[in-house]
Amino acid sequence: MIYLDHAATTPADPRVIAAMNRCMEQAWLNPSAAYAGAGIARRTLRLARQAVAGMLNAEPQEIMFTSGGTEANNQAMALARGGHAVVSAIEHASVLRAAEALCREVTLVAPEPDGRVRPEAVERALRPDTKLISVQLANNETGALQPVDEIGALARARRVPLHCDAVQAFGHVPVDVKALKADMLSLSGHKLYGPRGVGALYVRQGVLLPPLLLGGGQELGRRAGTENLPAIAGLMAAAELAAEDMAERAAREAALLSDFCAALTRRVPGCRLLAEASPRLPGIAALLLPGMPSEKVIARLDAAAILASGGAACASREPGPSHVYRAMGLCEADAGCVLRVSVGRENTPEDMCAAADVIAGA
Repeated sequence: MIYLDHAATTPADPRVIAAMNRCMEQAWLNPSAAYAGAGIARRTLRLARQAVAGMLNAEPQEIMFTSGGTEANNQAMALARGGHAVVSAIEHASVLRAAEALCREVTLVAPEPDGRVRPEAVERALRPDTKLISVQLANNETGALQPVDEIGALARARRVPLHCDAVQAFGHVPVDVKALKADMLSLSGHKLYGPRGVGALYVRQGVLLPPLLLGGGQELGRRAGTENLPAIAGLMAAAELAAEDMAERAAREAALLSDFCAALTRRVPGCRLLAEASPRLPGIAALLLPGMPSEKVIARLDAAAILASGGAACASREPGPSHVYRAMGLCEADAGCVLRVSVGRENTPEDMCAAADVIAGA
């Protein structure tokens, strides 16, 4: 099998699995328990909070562990409950649907054809009653990096809280919450070779965020429920491993996709890379294959044991093309002819040649 859908999920690193197993064997006691025996569980939780905070240039007490990126995004959007929010039109469904359900009004800001949301467009959408801005750091379908630092500067100037969904970016590019001027930032474990079912939300000190889950006083009273410590230990291990090889991995993935895209543009008439002129994540490419619906290409690849996608995995069963490609200005027909390829640690040049051969043949 050749796996080219790392933007959907990544295989857990064996070292992550080992860290989780150690936690289940040695730190299985409840970290909220008062007795000394739970000390190793409390220490594991503390070290994990410090590790994630360190990668974000944040303070440990600003990190709240969640069940994943979806919960973190929903929790952040709760800050705008009953009010007006400004949200980019290319956000993940967990932001868009949470905003729709929780907010009284939502203004969607469309990107330019290059896949990037302009700060001035966000500023024009602000109103005196705006309670939150939410703009992702990297789009999960095109890889386009958004100018969150510029949007953060205008948000601070207007005194509007900024939430940033960094689920696709964390562990793949440096993420600094202070440089971004983010008040909240979401991340997830399974996008960086960690476990599913665990994520985190950075909440800047001073931001009063109402809890979604009520009960005990875990996570400094911000999220009730006994912490999923094995998964949190896995997230810590994955984050530390990602920090070690981030630059090397980025260069390697960018080279793989550069050669792959060049080969396809030579062999497939009209093929082009979306958001080509924008800064992008090194491991994601969205390719427009005019006249060839993505489901047909995906089926041909699948028959050759090559796994890729047409966009976000969470939207694969929804009718119609991706909202991201439509927001970028693609017509209905072209938006349904986009193939997303996302590479990872295990991919080789031979993998990319095999995929290019199948696509060109299709």
